[in-house]
Amino acid sequence: MAKRFTVIVPVYNLAAYLNKCLASLQAQTYTGFDVWLIDDGSTDDSVAIMQAWVKKDSRFHLWRQPANQGVSAARNVGLRQAQGDYICFVDGDDWCEPTYLAGFAEQMAQPQVDMALCGYSTDDDHSTKVQTTKLEHNGLKVLLGDDRQRMLTQRQMLAAVLKPSGDIRGFLWNKCYRLDVIRQQHLVFDEEISLLEDQLFNVAYVLQTQRFYYVATPQYHYVARENSAIHKWTPQTLPAELQALSRIQQLLSQHPELQFSRLLARRRKQIRHDLVARLHQPTRK
Repeated sequence: MAKRFTVIVPVYNLAAYLNKCLASLQAQTYTGFDVWLIDDGSTDDSVAIMQAWVKKDSRFHLWRQPANQGVSAARNVGLRQAQGDYICFVDGDDWCEPTYLAGFAEQMAQPQVDMALCGYSTDDDHSTKVQTTKLEHNGLKVLLGDDRQRMLTQRQMLAAVLKPSGDIRGFLWNKCYRLDVIRQQHLVFDEEISLLEDQLFNVAYVLQTQRFYYVATPQYHYVARENSAIHKWTPQTLPAELQALSRIQQLLSQHPELQFSRLLARRRKQIRHDLVARLHQPTRK
């Protein structure tokens, strides 16, 4: 029996990007999936766009939060609604290749694979911010363009997730998860964490699993927006990142044999170094 995916898409004021994102999901060559659109209190035209897609395709479903509660709360709603075998997370301002899910299905079909991972590309915001359903490759910057593939151990996977650079990192959208693992281990997103919440979730998942199949072929298009949370820096950024790293450290402390304390110490040092550098930058008028 064919495996079924649930794709969770949190949305907050992404009207300029949604049609391209959802068109790329509708165009998947692997058709056994449902999409849960979780509106997080949008005030633009996002809801109307999502409602139109729900009417157009029975695989699309909409859940509306009563108010903006953050991306972790939205993803947790999606997890509660999820059914089937596999979970994928797609951001509403990004888009996927038609073989995004098919690639994951093939990887997850290998013996005892707990997570599938794909390569990704970075798109320029100006080439993507259009109300269109055409799937174009304007402004494409390929990070990994070859067909390398490898199986990773738990320790290798944790190292890749914790690194602040590289081809895997702590992202959600370049990974496919087993829903039974998430349910059995009661894995959810920490709604008190405002940064690195995806990395924290990945560490929790990897600690409960063993085999990870990575194929470098780019299947996901990450759209680099200057005003997105990941690119914004505020005085709250430092404590938020340190709080997340503290939660990650708590998880890893239960597995001292993995010996990741030095890596996390370097991450904390780098975060503090970045803060000092920013504080010494000249003020711009």
